[in-house]
Amino acid sequence: MTRSTILHIGATKEVLTKQQKEFNRLTKKIEQLEKTLAEFRRGRDILNERHGKEMAPLFREMHACQVEIVKGMDKVFPDKIFKKTDHKKLSYLITDTSFDLISKHGYEDLKIIFNKYNEHDYDTVNAEVDRQAADMAKGMASFFGVEFEDDVDISTTEKFHEKMFEKISEQEEILEEEQRIFDEKKAAKKKTQKQLDREEEQKNEELRVTKSVRSVYMDLVKALHPDREKDEAEKQRKTEIMQRVTQAYNDNNLMALLKLQMEFDRIDKEHLERLADEQLLYYNKVLKQQVIDLDFEKAEIVEELGEFSGLEPYYVRSAEILIFKFNDDLRLLKKELKDTKKEIELWNDPLKVKSYLKTYKIPKEEDFDFYW
Repeated sequence: MTRSTILHIGATKEVLTKQQKEFNRLTKKIEQLEKTLAEFRRGRDILNERHGKEMAPLFREMHACQVEIVKGMDKVFPDKIFKKTDHKKLSYLITDTSFDLISKHGYEDLKIIFNKYNEHDYDTVNAEVDRQAADMAKGMASFFGVEFEDDVDISTTEKFHEKMFEKISEQEEILEEEQRIFDEKKAAKKKTQKQLDREEEQKNEELRVTKSVRSVYMDLVKALHPDREKDEAEKQRKTEIMQRVTQAYNDNNLMALLKLQMEFDRIDKEHLERLADEQLLYYNKVLKQQVIDLDFEKAEIVEELGEFSGLEPYYVRSAEILIFKFNDDLRLLKKELKDTKKEIELWNDPLKVKSYLKTYKIPKEEDFDFYW
């Protein structure tokens, strides 16, 4: 049975100091965040695996069915049963469906069919779509104060985000340089003794915080370093432990280092309770930064999972919700695929197509007139 390494002060104390209470609050928060992050990572791994095994094959099958539908529409198009209005509707359906299959899923052989029913060939239309998308992206970027040159390609979401990131990074570098110059000019001015004392105290404070983490690290290194072991099995065990210690130190993860101290009997809970408030003050500063870092990591993975699942970030509260959403999407996709397979028969029968076209209306033009 694994011994508990939960960091908490209070087992033998009736009254806690301010720093002890803060230590408990921060360690509890870190425990919760690490648990949540571990859950989200497991959920992400499960969803990625299931998407590849269950969802992706269904999408490929769906696209293959849609290709058959386009070919069926092309085949029945010349039938004399259709009038001019029917032909107009069929042309729209053929170009609309085939354009997505070519541009999004790579069915290049459908270009021949697309070109038969559209005034302009696919490559010309696609170039215009890219141009309009780029213009819209530039307008959006301009709203955020980012300007792109005319020859910059931002025709896809990926390219837009890439170029936006580059531009924002460039602007941040300019701002940082301006701030550096400002700070240098400010530093060049004669400082009062009070300012100098404050800066010196800040440097000393940062040094004490760094030393507090390093002291924990060095205690573990002295006790667990594998080079002192002659027994190969024990040497291998300590090598693996030191990898954990070094990783925690490199991550500035005080929580993990303290847990390792407890795990390998370097400290116990009574030791934590005997720590002076001054030492806890430095520990708490490190733990506060760890909470900030974990919160940021959580926000990043929540956004990633939201995009993957089609959910707004505030709905991404647990892996169970994501898996439930995935199962629901999978069920709907299977139903849609089943219906699409039935549609293939419809588009190969001129009479059924004629009946369908009677009730079909071409959608009104959107912002982009993709097919002119």
